[in-house]
Amino acid sequence: MALDVSTFEKVPKEITEWLRARVDRAAGELLRELGERGAAPAAGDEGRRVRSGVAAGLRHFCDLVDDPDAGWDRVRAFYLRVGRHLARDGRDPDEIGQALRRSALAAWRTLAAVPGGLDLDRAALGLVVDAQFAYMDAVAEVIAAGYREERAAGTDLDVRRRSRLLHLLLADPPADPDLVAALAREARWPRPRTVAAAAARPRRDGAVPPRTPPPGALADFGAAEPALLFPDAPGGARPVLPDDLLRDWVVAIGPAVPLARAARSLRWARETLALAGRGGIPDSGPIRSAEHVPALVISRAGELIDDAAATRLAPLRTVPPARRDRLTETLLALLEHNFNAADAGRRLRVHPQTVRYRLRHLQLLFGDDLRDPRRCLELELILRRTLSTD
Repeated sequence: MALDVSTFEKVPKEITEWLRARVDRAAGELLRELGERGAAPAAGDEGRRVRSGVAAGLRHFCDLVDDPDAGWDRVRAFYLRVGRHLARDGRDPDEIGQALRRSALAAWRTLAAVPGGLDLDRAALGLVVDAQFAYMDAVAEVIAAGYREERAAGTDLDVRRRSRLLHLLLADPPADPDLVAALAREARWPRPRTVAAAAARPRRDGAVPPRTPPPGALADFGAAEPALLFPDAPGGARPVLPDDLLRDWVVAIGPAVPLARAARSLRWARETLALAGRGGIPDSGPIRSAEHVPALVISRAGELIDDAAATRLAPLRTVPPARRDRLTETLLALLEHNFNAADAGRRLRVHPQTVRYRLRHLQLLFGDDLRDPRRCLELELILRRTLSTD
């Protein structure tokens, strides 16, 4: 920001001579009074910091009155650094604003309260007031600019650190725990006990990656295979994904695992995402691996299941194709609903009596296999695989 130096050029120079000689005393007296009223810390490190800020504000104001052009260059550089330090330390910029207001108050009190010190009329005091307001406005803007610059730079650095941390945590074999711990501290990411990894892919070409990851999560949408890592949630709650993310991206979330096993969760997330891409499971909303275990098992053991199907489904090949299709769908519905005809009928949208008729036919075809739980599980896996690939 450029400062209107004309305001400072009008202030009488003898004012700064008077103020410079009384800076420390003016700051101390003001802070003692404010401390007695509980409006400012009177002692300790915080008190010394506030007093130093008030004194610095007074001296900088004097610099601007003595040499407005050169003085502003120095003052601006100083408060730009102050704004950056505030952002770096996680402090509120208003902290310096309070110090500037206190320095202005100290200046006015010093000039107005010393009998016989300076012969200032109301017009001269008005010039000081105008200059003080111009000074505070300009400095506040410079501090805010420094604060924003540091926050932006810090955010970029945090993004890079968190991206690197994400890839370390998802490495297989696991990365050195000490290296992970050090980078987590630098990235200001508290390490949780358990995590759930997620894999993502855009729903359409040109989908824009989210500007920020979901709260608490690590994410890298710029990778060849975009990935996320969610920390454990209180009470085992599921990770919450923003609607705009789910609108543009398909996200599959792996099971919750200890932090050191994050790569395992990511493997399941990627298999789930791939299965959704093949149409094996729906891809709406967040897809959770734990809710699609049978489909994932079938996907992994596809060749073995295909080989077993030739033997286990042989009885169905003895009936005509049209009836075979109806019996196949009915058998899967019965297996999924523990042979409850009413539930299977609702699933197939047929009358329960029709289901019972078909069940009798199936019992004739498969015999004791339908009373063996292990054989029923095997049949269900085979039928799921067969019907999903038809």
